[in-house]
Amino acid sequence: MKSPFKKKNQTKASLQRNKMLLKSLTIVVNVLYALMIFELFLILPRPDDPELQYISLEQIYSDNLMVLLVILVGLIMIVIYWIQFHKLVGNLQRSSPVHASLSLFQMVFLMIYLYFLRFDMEYDGLTLALQMESIFLALAGFAGAIAWSYARRNNLTSAEIDEKEEVSILYSILPEPLAALFSLPFAIYGPDIWTLSFLVIIPIGMFLNWRKKKLYPET
Repeated sequence: MKSPFKKKNQTKASLQRNKMLLKSLTIVVNVLYALMIFELFLILPRPDDPELQYISLEQIYSDNLMVLLVILVGLIMIVIYWIQFHKLVGNLQRSSPVHASLSLFQMVFLMIYLYFLRFDMEYDGLTLALQMESIFLALAGFAGAIAWSYARRNNLTSAEIDEKEEVSILYSILPEPLAALFSLPFAIYGPDIWTLSFLVIIPIGMFLNWRKKKLYPET
């Protein structure tokens, strides 16, 4: 059964515009994600870089192992948020100016995260860079959660999804930003401890799954 949120009276023209807005939002966000992934690959060490003095491809990557690890972590987080975005828009029937703005803010936060990722690599695990990565990863995740909650309250979700599924989706997108927030104080201990602190995502996910089952026990 759908959530009994109060429906707003909208004209057919307004509903049509909001449906087109959802299509436009999906296109724009997909392009931005593609650009971010492309930007990550541009960070890879290049064999033709005149400042590098290497005699083999293996040496290039063995001497830049930490750089590759940072890029891999960044790529994983970008892909996770991209998959989450499609999970969310796949259950919407239309968007709205407020919802679209929240979704675009999420993209802005992710792009700022990539900006500090470059600082992290250039300055070998700079504490401030790690802290900013945690903050903007968390902001990106919470922006997505707020956008989804707004969509639920304003009847933007599909008629094919019920309240239980809506709550389940919300809980499924919270572990990443909560883990990013948890990792913030660990930045002072260096990149290794900071990276390991993200493993808290496992117990967070288990707790949220337990909480969801408690709210909606299987019948």
